Amino acid sequence: MKKIIKYAVLFFITLVFAACATTNFKVADKYNLDNELKEATEVNSFRIDSWESIDLQSLILKADFNNYYLVILNRPAIALPSSESIGYTVSIDRVKKGFDSIVVADSSGTESYIIHKIYKLDSRKQATEIKNRLKKNM
Repeated sequence: MKKIIKYAVLFFITLVFAACATTNFKVADKYNLDNELKEATEVNSFRIDSWESIDLQSLILKADFNNYYLVILNRPAIALPSSESIGYTVSIDRVKKGFDSIVVADSSGTESYIIHKIYKLDSRKQATEIKNRLKKNM
């Protein structure tokens, strides 16, 4: 009987960990800009010059001279707005949505956040407008 209870507890713990590992985070509707912006699947990682946090779940990457990308993360990154630097994983020489991650450091270490969506922005002006709108909807 003790063996059955032991295996049942072990099975239950395994189910809990599996559920936590596969939990899908809901991305807020304010980040669904498919009707307004052109979705991109990747950004050339060698060309990323700078980045700017918008809120807990989005940031703007600047690549080349005037190529701006809005990046939406799969879940909120609490340390993103106060972070001085970020990292990112790379698939060959590109940062790809759904596969690669933005890495944010805080006092307790680093945390990775999968890229949910990437939108190509037309200009710095559009990047500023989107940033202001997303901040306003916090």
